[in-house]
This record gives sequence, structure tokens and C-alpha cells, in this order.
Amino acid sequence: MSDRAKLLISILFIAAIILTIGLTRFYFDVTKNNGKIGSDDKVDSLMQSYGKMQVFRNPGGFCGVINADGAVVIEPEWMEILDVTPNIVLVSRRFGSDILIGGIDYEENIVLPFVYSEFRNLGNGYKAGTVAADGTCIIYDSDYRMVFSTGYEAASFARRYLILTAEGCDFWYNVDAPKPALQRAEMKTPVGNRTLEWRVSNQVYLSELTEADLLTVSKCITAYTGMLLADDFSGLSAITTSDHLSGLTKPGTMPGARIDRVFDFSLARQDKELYDLAFSAMYHRSGKRESDQMVQMHLLFRRGTDNHMILTSANLDFQSAEPQVPSESDEEE
Repeated sequence: MSDRAKLLISILFIAAIILTIGLTRFYFDVTKNNGKIGSDDKVDSLMQSYGKMQVFRNPGGFCGVINADGAVVIEPEWMEILDVTPNIVLVSRRFGSDILIGGIDYEENIVLPFVYSEFRNLGNGYKAGTVAADGTCIIYDSDYRMVFSTGYEAASFARRYLILTAEGCDFWYNVDAPKPALQRAEMKTPVGNRTLEWRVSNQVYLSELTEADLLTVSKCITAYTGMLLADDFSGLSAITTSDHLSGLTKPGTMPGARIDRVFDFSLARQDKELYDLAFSAMYHRSGKRESDQMVQMHLLFRRGTDNHMILTSANLDFQSAEPQVPSESDEEE
């Protein structure tokens, strides 16, 4: 199970616990939301307005919400009130030494777990909640509904795109449509001592490939080239059905090599379920820098029976070559 999947499960587990506590608290607190202003509900100062709702602060310094009639709809027991929508109120509360952000409904039941250190408006109504425990970003829409079932290392917005970073790779989602659609993936894959930066923007491919597929391909390239350079293929079965590769992976082909640059990325579909990812690499043997060589690597991927991408075959084409300056199109598909 990936770290991101474990994080999501943890958040959902915490949310279940907090919701249980919130429901218990609500049903045993019969004085809540009766519309009457008591001593604790006294308005000391009015703050930001959200339509007909207005945030206020009581003499004790805690925040609540009143409606257009001046009736208290959210009790003043929150450190800050950061947003008010028709269905959810974003609030903060102290937990030990931490101040955490979560969401409540108008019955003051917890509907968004208190696990966030901040919420940022990204653009086009999208928001990023930063998980206090590890800094992971969870993406929500304007109604605080989770948009993606995973967390990201970073999130930003440019023009009509949500740009989400996972494992150092950027995924661009067009948000003009009712549902965000993956439009471009910018991948960074370590290949030996260099990095292959490859980009996929073919809409046919991206309609079939997911973030998880592309990240799996990236990890397989990293693992496979590492095995070639180390001349150790003991980990091959972890990324593929290794019997498909036994005849194509020749021991002793590249041990001791150092890669000087990688270029000429391309992605082609052989059939509906088989993808060929190819790139070239300039390399030299230790102590023999004068004799640069070029190898072109073709790595074929398909979906396994468990619907995960696996490496099915590889072809290494060795040839002599002079170092070349890559063109602007070298990283394009």
C-alpha cells in the first residue's frame, strides 16, 4: 500500500472517530442552537460577513455566527471562523499545543476532520487543505467536497489548470469541465545519475492512463536502469513478470557505466493495453570518458490481471554516437 493511500485511510479513520464524538456531543447538548443569546453568546464585535451570515466575537475572544435576524446559529466556541457556506462552516480549535482546522454543519456536528493546519484558495473555487501531520495537500471544491481520493506534495493554480505534485511529478488538470480532466503530466524519473524529464499530453493516452499508471512507469524505469547499471537483476520480479525479460536483459551489458545525459523521450501505444516508452542515453565506462556510447531503451508496459501497470519486455539498442545537444522537442512526446 502506498504512503498516500495509508494517509487517506488514516484521515478517514480520524474523521470517523471525530464524527462519532461530534454526534454524541450534539445529542447530549440540548441547549445548542436555540436561537437565544446567553451570556456566552454576547456579541463583543462583528467581523466578516458571508451573505446573510456574519461572524462575531464574544467577550471571551471566541467566534460564532449570527444570521440576518441576529440569532446565534453557530455558538462562539471557536478560535477562528475561516469560511461560511450554506452547508459547512470552516473553523479552528486548539487541540493541546496545536491549532487545527476542520468543518462543522449548522447543528455543529463535525463534517470535516480537524487534521488541517491551513486552507488555501487555489482558484476557480478549489481549495487545498494542508494536513498538519505531514504537509500533504488534500483538494476540495467550493463546498468542501473532496475532489481527489489522494493527497499531494504541493498544489497550485494557473489559468484554468490545477497543478498537483506527487512524488516530484506534476499533473495538470483542466477545471473548465464539470469534472477535472488530466491534460498533461510532467514526469521526473531518475535514470542512473541523471534525470529523464518526460512529458505526456496526448489526450487519447491520458484518457486511459492515470496518475498511478504514470508513476508506476516512472518507478519501473528507475528500477530497471538501476539493475542494468549495477548488473544485479534480483529485484526484477517486483516490477514485472520476469520471465518475459530474461532473454532481453543481458548480464554484463552496462555495469560500471555512468550516464551523461538522457534525451529523445517518446511514448507510443502498440495496442489498447500495451505502451512503449523509449528514450536514449549517452554513457561512458569508468575511466573511459573518451569513448561515449549511446543506448536506446524501449520499455513495454501493459496492465496486469490486478489492473496495475507492469513491465513486460525491454529492448536495449547499443550504438556508437557522438555527444549531441538535445533540441527543444527532445522531451516532448
